[in-house]
Amino acid sequence: MPAARAARRESHDGQKHSGPVPATCGTLSQQLQNFQSNVFAPGYNFAIPVFEYGVPLALIMMGILAGAPLVAREIEQRTQLVAWTQSVSRRRWYTAKVLTLGAGLAVISLIAGFANGWLQHPLTEGGLTTSRWPWFFSIDLALTGEVLLAFALAVALGSWLRRTVPAIGGALAGSLVLLIATGLAVRTLTPASRTTAPHFTVPSGGWIMQSPNGHSIPYHPASQYWPLQLTFLAIALALAATLLTSGWHATRTRAI
Repeated sequence: MPAARAARRESHDGQKHSGPVPATCGTLSQQLQNFQSNVFAPGYNFAIPVFEYGVPLALIMMGILAGAPLVAREIEQRTQLVAWTQSVSRRRWYTAKVLTLGAGLAVISLIAGFANGWLQHPLTEGGLTTSRWPWFFSIDLALTGEVLLAFALAVALGSWLRRTVPAIGGALAGSLVLLIATGLAVRTLTPASRTTAPHFTVPSGGWIMQSPNGHSIPYHPASQYWPLQLTFLAIALALAATLLTSGWHATRTRAI
């Protein structure tokens, strides 16, 4: 009898506490997550402006500072009289300079882009960012396209203006315009999915392109991330090739 009474008491105690325990565990888990987020955020908030904006800006400036003097400095210092009148043709000189600097910038920006993408993951897990889409133009392949486009614009402006400082200023302003236009083209001209009323539910990882217009929301699903990265890179490289061709035209046709 004492054994049966003890068993009933244990069963009764188990039934009494079986309900609140999961709820208590859920509450403690949520509190722990909030605590971790509160601890994580103050220590790593600086990473968002540094890596999302600072790294791309630094690399774009590097591309501009490398491209603007490529032709302009030769003319300002009159060293083109030696460089362009030797056995090496003007075409070979221009091509070698552009390919060497461009390849170096491409390697550096590729490494930085993928490193930036890797660093973005813990920021998302820590609750500082919602997804990788806000970082789209700062990570992976897109960063390489931005840097090479800025470099090509600086080379073209330096070739036409024949002055380094004005070419740098013009490349800074022009790069901003070109990058905004290219980004808008990638967002709006590529095919997008739509979610309809009344719930407007966008799948996890989707890139919402605009607020609801009453009937639907256009968005890019997570599966389109790499196709959009490749599209942006292709557009940027095509523009860069056009600008470098323009720079070569200025270098070839204008007198020494």
